Amino acid sequence: MPTPLTDVIATERLALRPLTAADTFERTVTWVHNSDLDDPTPFVTEGQLLLTTGRQFVDTADPDAVPDFDSYVARLVSAGVAAIGFGTEVITHGVPAGLVAACSAAGLPLFEVPYRIPFIAISRLVADNEAEQARAGFDRALAAQNDIASAAVGKGRLPAAAARAAEHLDCGVWIFDADGELVSDRSEPQRGGKSSVKAARATADRATASPAAASRTVDAAPAIRRSVTTLLGRARRARVVEQLSGEHRVVQTLGPSGRLCGAIAWSRDTEFGALDNSVMTVLAALAEVSLEQTENLRVGHRAILEQLFQLLKDGRVDSVRRAVRVAGIDLPAERFAVAALELSQTTASVRDVLERRAARAESTFFAVADGRHLLVLIDASQLRAEKRFFAANELTVGLSAVLGWSELTVAITQAVRSLEAAPAAAITEFDSLVGESFFGLLASSSVADIAHARLASVIESADGLALLRAAQVWLRHNGQWDPAARELGIHRHGLKSRMQRLADLTNLNLDTFQGRAELWAMLAAIDLGDAGS
Repeated sequence: MPTPLTDVIATERLALRPLTAADTFERTVTWVHNSDLDDPTPFVTEGQLLLTTGRQFVDTADPDAVPDFDSYVARLVSAGVAAIGFGTEVITHGVPAGLVAACSAAGLPLFEVPYRIPFIAISRLVADNEAEQARAGFDRALAAQNDIASAAVGKGRLPAAAARAAEHLDCGVWIFDADGELVSDRSEPQRGGKSSVKAARATADRATASPAAASRTVDAAPAIRRSVTTLLGRARRARVVEQLSGEHRVVQTLGPSGRLCGAIAWSRDTEFGALDNSVMTVLAALAEVSLEQTENLRVGHRAILEQLFQLLKDGRVDSVRRAVRVAGIDLPAERFAVAALELSQTTASVRDVLERRAARAESTFFAVADGRHLLVLIDASQLRAEKRFFAANELTVGLSAVLGWSELTVAITQAVRSLEAAPAAAITEFDSLVGESFFGLLASSSVADIAHARLASVIESADGLALLRAAQVWLRHNGQWDPAARELGIHRHGLKSRMQRLADLTNLNLDTFQGRAELWAMLAAIDLGDAGS
């Protein structure tokens, strides 16, 4: 923490007398060193104040030799010495005129130190100033840490904490979730003392008024977003410090390696110091705790959301809409589509991403597990963006037509039927499915309801369910006994016996095309995977 040289000269008790132009003293000193060596440069560092009594100029083999003041000063300037303090009446009377001339020519500050002032007094002044600045810095850092922590536990939570950090560090702060999406953006910190503190706090308070305000519309700088995306993609805990032209940037991931919960970035036009880093560490720790808590709550809400989804199927949309808002989720409005993914083939990371997308302030869709499927209810206004997301991640998805809440069960059935017909890593829409094949029409709720009613007594028993699954295999082989029996691992006569029992239970004549077609239609309209569970 450097000390302004003008403060040293202005200290009255030291009675220091400047000998070079006033503008040469507009610099700072980092420490004080005294030496009477002709070449002290091996023992000084840049920014130091050098004190000397001038012995090196008179203690020579030739008493008549003229000291080379220019070379002496040039060596000091080259080493980065900030200034020279010359102690008089110890070796010489006054400061040598040649030294004054050399310093003036080189622009190196030179001042006289009276005989009665010990060099240690100047060293103590600089040391005391450094200690005072260090204490003040620690106090400011501690106050900043307390202010950020208080904001984090207040009503503003993480966005308010980020706003306070941006204010104290005078920098931009961006917080991202595990998907690299902005959680909080404080790219324009308030400046200007107490008034700016009040303004920043008002901004943080306004950020709590709505979820959208907590996530600013001003996007992170593209370079910062690229750095965050790169670090999150590596899935390892990391901290990268970048010093670019006019910008000092720090990007840090949050959470343990392999299970990152987000990232945080800072940027400003001056370098971050050690005390700045201590404040940054507090915000990073609070952000990590907040994001991990959000992730834990999201996973913990899964069972509740599955139960609420059953209420949606029963038509209690308004009640569920109010309930899910507690988890930060907004249901679609009046018109939406249902996307279906096979739950067993959906990675945990994809499910996490979809659930996080559903919980974002600007999202109006709902992701929930239902049986063996992961269903996503997507508002019509968001459908195009979510289709791009599915395609970019090469997901196998079945998509219903855009329907209303009264047709939720229809939309679910359409999505599941579309998924069954979907090729790998592709999106199959119900409208295209119906256009290509009459099979898609069997997914309508009326057909499914009739099929469930007709086969209810058969599905309720384990034996009946086994008969229906055997019938699926038999009909898939176009009613041919031998290949179907081989796939089932039974004798052809055993299969015939089972189909006769099924015909008796369903009152269908399976020896006729009409009977077989009716059974096939009912099996196509229902999902035996969930039956009996």
